[in-house]
Amino acid sequence: MIRNITGGLCALLLASAFPLSISTACAQGVQSQTEVDGQPGNSAAQMPPQVRADITRAMQYPLPADFMNRASATLGELSQNGIQPPSSQGMSLEATIHQMTRISGLEPILREHGFTPESFVMGMTAFGMTIAASNGQLPAGLPSPNPANVALFQAHPEQVNALMQAMGNPPH
Repeated sequence: MIRNITGGLCALLLASAFPLSISTACAQGVQSQTEVDGQPGNSAAQMPPQVRADITRAMQYPLPADFMNRASATLGELSQNGIQPPSSQGMSLEATIHQMTRISGLEPILREHGFTPESFVMGMTAFGMTIAASNGQLPAGLPSPNPANVALFQAHPEQVNALMQAMGNPPH
């Protein structure tokens, strides 16, 4: 089983500069399942359609078998070159992907490790969402992660841990 990550999905997503709309929506579901009237909340049903579509897309995204090793190496090289992911506050996945294409020096490093801006953003988002789902940190009503991604995580927990460390979120 995947180790529980303290700080949950929101810290994971924010550390990787994923779209804030996703991390905010997940935080709302994690922070409270009870609304003011005392009735159970269903924040997944209350999410804006674009946020729900982005989450569904990320949950279905298939991670390649070598994703975690390549992503760890990519993050290390980006850090060594002083390249920071863009702020994605309030942005959709598509807007975040587009913004990444405008960061000087980013695309050559991504290409060197077999990524495009889209495959990197989608892979990192799928990684974070799969971790969160595996630890029960997503609101009810959201789709389950891609079963192949869950199997990949279970088969290679050391790679999951290495990528978490590369992201600045060591497993606890």
